[in-house]
Amino acid sequence: MKKIAKTTEFSQEARAAIDAQWFDVDAVPVPVLVVPIDYPTDWHIEPHVHRKAQLIFCCSGVMTVETASDQWVAPPNRCIWVPGGLSHEIRINQAAAMRTLYVEPGARPGLPAQPCTLGVSPLLRELILAAVISTTAPDPKDFAPGTPNAHIADVLLDQIVAMPTSDLHIPMPSDRRLLPICTALTINPGDRRSLKDWAAQIGTSDRTIERLFVQETGLTFHRWREQMRLLKSLSLLGSGRAVKNVALELGFANPSTFIAMFRKIMGVTPGAYLKGAE
Repeated sequence: MKKIAKTTEFSQEARAAIDAQWFDVDAVPVPVLVVPIDYPTDWHIEPHVHRKAQLIFCCSGVMTVETASDQWVAPPNRCIWVPGGLSHEIRINQAAAMRTLYVEPGARPGLPAQPCTLGVSPLLRELILAAVISTTAPDPKDFAPGTPNAHIADVLLDQIVAMPTSDLHIPMPSDRRLLPICTALTINPGDRRSLKDWAAQIGTSDRTIERLFVQETGLTFHRWREQMRLLKSLSLLGSGRAVKNVALELGFANPSTFIAMFRKIMGVTPGAYLKGAE
């Protein structure tokens, strides 16, 4: 497993305490391994790769997982699947109790082939918590066929295959004309400039920008910005911000407009969503 560098904003003691909990998960020959590590707000796990696939779940807190082309956000009622061999990084938006499943490639037919956000049923949540080990490399004999750990691993894999996917991700473009727009909006989601405003700033037409957005991300400019604001709202709401304040920070004219957008995409209001995440 590649050594994971940490942000320098934390003390040496804090970094050492988290580093001490790591071991070479890729070298442990078991089908499913759950590793528990708690991270503080604003912790950054820099780009790295695992041989094994990962199911990254926070039983509290909010995280963002990023690859070169996409971003996913997961509050406590969602988890993120990352296939083995895919470089990714993780940002802790709100202090998180992370429970990561490391899954051997081919451990079960039907496991996701692409990164995605999955729902977390009450059963899946309890199975993850039940499978948590101490942060030391386990003895493979503890996972031999017929053992309790082996039974839990089998049911965990069945549940992962059965979980529905959620559209809590945003594709990032590579076109040099779109990158400044997406970067600026990601940093300041409350920026209310129109497509014409952005087109004028980079010296092209709004029709060209709209065409490029669809070509590069599969989304129109409006839909991309809406999705980006949704992901930002999950982080802000997860940190305890009031719905009214989140709406204003994201550039909505009023809270009701934000609530309508949230309900359209998520199927519930922000308040109901947060209750379901508890």
